[in-house]
Amino acid sequence: MHSIGNILLRSLIFLAALLLLLDLIAVFAVSAGRNIGTYTGMLLCLLAIGYALFQPKIHHAISTFWQRGGMRRVSVIAVAILAVVIFLTALTETILMVSFSHRKAPKSDSPPVVVVLGCQVLNGQPSMLLSERINTAYEYLSAHPESPCIVSGGQGPDEVMSEAKCMYDELIRMGISPDRLYMEDRSTTTRENLAFSKEIMEREDLGDTVVLVTNSWHEFRAQLIAGSLDIPCGTEGAGTPVWLLPCNYLRELYAILYQVVL
Repeated sequence: MHSIGNILLRSLIFLAALLLLLDLIAVFAVSAGRNIGTYTGMLLCLLAIGYALFQPKIHHAISTFWQRGGMRRVSVIAVAILAVVIFLTALTETILMVSFSHRKAPKSDSPPVVVVLGCQVLNGQPSMLLSERINTAYEYLSAHPESPCIVSGGQGPDEVMSEAKCMYDELIRMGISPDRLYMEDRSTTTRENLAFSKEIMEREDLGDTVVLVTNSWHEFRAQLIAGSLDIPCGTEGAGTPVWLLPCNYLRELYAILYQVVL
């Protein structure tokens, strides 16, 4: 007979996993996050739901497998070690994401250049994530009228205009003078965003420090890349709608690992 505490725990795991799974399915359905983060989240949710439903049988099977000894025990230990390594890696990356958010740009004789990193454009309109970046850039530019701004992002195969042009038009509509805005519309990655923006900064003699505007979960990796390109920078973290956070957070875990390893 199972204890009330165990049943309650399994019920909570089931409910949390089911709600997260429904969220990820909604994200996938509206094309707001069809990426490795979404797929990973769905897989983890299905595993958690299966565990919650069949916990006693799973524990019994593992116990029986373990009691047979030999290589079976070695395989169980190996799987457990791998799970711990994955958990600690994800935890470390999460701590770094939080620690490196909202960092001020280094002091310089010239005002920092605002570089807004691109994100998806849907049907000619900024996606929710891109809208957050545009709004954050607008707030910073309004508070710092001396700073120029580079909007950075090329045009993907499923976009009707470049991300840079979309941001440029929106910022002008919001009241930012076009004299302060520069478009970088060739890039397809964060590294290219920053490398091509650096070229514009040098060509136009805009300044030597940068304030990166991107969503908060992206700040750490953006700073890593900026450092590798010798770009002194700080960041302004834009918000993320709660329902879009899980898939983007999981995707970013992969992206940070890729950036560090390769």
